[in-house]
Amino acid sequence: MADPAITAAQAPRESDFSPRKIRISLVVLLGTLFGSSILPMMAISLLLVPMTEEFGWSRTEYSGGMAAMMWAGALSAPLIGRYVDRVGVRPTIIGGTIAVALLVMLMSLQDGSLLQFYGSFGLLGIIGSTALGYSKVIGALFTEHRGKALAIFGVESSLAGATAPLLVMWLISNYGWRGMFVGLGLIILAVVPILYFYLDEPDTPVHPATGGTAPVLPGLVTRDVVRTRTFWLITIASFIAIGPAMGLMPHYVPYLMSRGFDGAYAAVIISASTIAMAVGTVAGGWVLDRAKNAKIAAPFSVLSTLGILMLMAASSTFGGVALLVAASSLVGFAGGAKRPMGTYFHMRFFGLRSFAEVTGLQGAFMAAGMGIAPIAVGYSYDRLRTYQPAFVVMVAGLAITVVLYLLLGPYRYSKDFADAPFEPEELERGGIKAEGVTVSTAISG
Repeated sequence: MADPAITAAQAPRESDFSPRKIRISLVVLLGTLFGSSILPMMAISLLLVPMTEEFGWSRTEYSGGMAAMMWAGALSAPLIGRYVDRVGVRPTIIGGTIAVALLVMLMSLQDGSLLQFYGSFGLLGIIGSTALGYSKVIGALFTEHRGKALAIFGVESSLAGATAPLLVMWLISNYGWRGMFVGLGLIILAVVPILYFYLDEPDTPVHPATGGTAPVLPGLVTRDVVRTRTFWLITIASFIAIGPAMGLMPHYVPYLMSRGFDGAYAAVIISASTIAMAVGTVAGGWVLDRAKNAKIAAPFSVLSTLGILMLMAASSTFGGVALLVAASSLVGFAGGAKRPMGTYFHMRFFGLRSFAEVTGLQGAFMAAGMGIAPIAVGYSYDRLRTYQPAFVVMVAGLAITVVLYLLLGPYRYSKDFADAPFEPEELERGGIKAEGVTVSTAISG
């Protein structure tokens, strides 16, 4: 009987544009847009007025719902990721989608208790983390065009940001906010049959399934990933880089006004930044497919640094709106370009075996940065009556990320994961165990 691993290796490579891969990609896109927690998350800002008026909550109390969702999701993501890696993508995503749909419909029964409100959104953050499996499917599905594929799916948040509010507003206008929750739940539930019949487990390029529920994929286990220098370089760089985007978000209009601009320009600036981010995401994916190593992230960190410096300098008397739009667009473009990079780097350095758990672990650090940055920027203004010191810290942090990315070594795995991560003489040095071979920690990046 032929060795299945050898047979898989000798089989002709499937095109990235095969009907099967296109079908799975469309299912993933549909699932992420309409079968995940994105829809109810997009509804939060539109529900502020009707819910606070009905229950007499302050806006600060209402904002706690978003915070509960983010922090609960961050804390649970490593555990959910571990479950995805061990049990499989299909049962986790399908079960998670059903749970999200039922929970969203139950949220229509809010009775004014803040504990109930925070608890429901916190639970939504936990269950919504099951969507981690989608990135694992896409990453395993594509080889030559993986960067572009990840980039396209990275733009999904922009698509959701453009379409979901229209759907949510239509539901609220016609059925009230309670009816909106029921409607969103039904939409999410309608995606389940499509996922059941058409969503596949991640491909197994070389290693066949060994009888477990989830296929055995090439890569390092989580405990060995976190022992590598590469993991911490990527994680620290990502933690620092999230600061400017999240730190500026709630303070953008006040900052523009402090620089002499009319607050009405905010919509134009945000639109320019959003468009630039979408373009940057696609550009970043295109570059990833052609770059030989992860150092390609460094130039985009340089662009982010330049963009923040331009924002610091822009005012109504220096550069005007033109400089402000250019700066915001540059920051958006560079930030968008780095969207698919974290996922891509995880696959090329650590493989697919513990992808969801490792991604969830890094997500916890990212969420911490998202929570800290806005508070730090606000603290800077409250103490010093200016935002400029916060910008100085952002520039310094982004400069550090340039160095961190330049320290990254060569990729451990090829695009299709089909070859051994290292040469035989390197495998004999001892260190990290990966798929039945021993990999040296000295070459971790």
